[in-house]
Amino acid sequence: MIDTVLLFRESLYGTLVIAAACSVLGVYVVLRRIVFVGAALAELSSAGIALALWLAGQGFAMGLTTHPIAVSLMVTLAGVLFFGSGSGRGRIPPDATIGVTYAVAGAAGILLISKAAAGEAHDLFLHGNILGITRGDTIVLLAVAIPVLLAHIIFYKEFLFVSFDRETASTLGFRAGFWNLFLYLTLGLVIAFAMQFAGVMLVFNFLVLPAVTGLLVSRTMGGTFFWSVMSALLAGVLGFTLSVPFDLPSGPAIIAVSGALALVGFFVRLAQRR
Repeated sequence: MIDTVLLFRESLYGTLVIAAACSVLGVYVVLRRIVFVGAALAELSSAGIALALWLAGQGFAMGLTTHPIAVSLMVTLAGVLFFGSGSGRGRIPPDATIGVTYAVAGAAGILLISKAAAGEAHDLFLHGNILGITRGDTIVLLAVAIPVLLAHIIFYKEFLFVSFDRETASTLGFRAGFWNLFLYLTLGLVIAFAMQFAGVMLVFNFLVLPAVTGLLVSRTMGGTFFWSVMSALLAGVLGFTLSVPFDLPSGPAIIAVSGALALVGFFVRLAQRR
């Protein structure tokens, strides 16, 4: 079994990079109750990939076929600016705005990919194919994840303060709008790059389930981040290890393990209350 898994070790390394980056940002996503913003951004990113492939099929910039991330990143960052600036707080409730974005982006992605050249082959871009991650892909993911995680370590206090007590932060002189937008930008950047390898479902899983596990197990912020990352990495390793030799789809296998770890976290929380 180990020998079979090692054949796909580059894919495993890439998956673990995605797991670590998404699980750190996921703590903010879950605690700020913007879970579906993460899903909407993931759908926007997939729509961007579909748009790039459709444009390439129309004869515009054929290089987009192999590098759709450029268009995906632009579309995702447009969504980041929209959500990060607080747009949609008028008569339409924010959750309705997020729902509209999610539905329209998802539909646009499917429509565009259906009209793209060799659309069926490009479905992998939309649904992810972590087994196809190469060493070069992992290096690209690291080049994105490391600066983002360093920014979150260096500006931990600012991100945390502005996220959970924005009024007090503004009173004390913190530029709440700037740090809020910066948080969204890091989120959009990680989602855009992770999406082309992991797909909407797995990225959404890494943004939500590990953070929920961390919140269930730990009572401190530091502990929540630690257990969120640990559960994401463990789910990545176990799900990947089980999926390869048993010929299971890797993404759903990782998500199933993430769900099992969240259930373990639930029982740990019950035991802590006794």
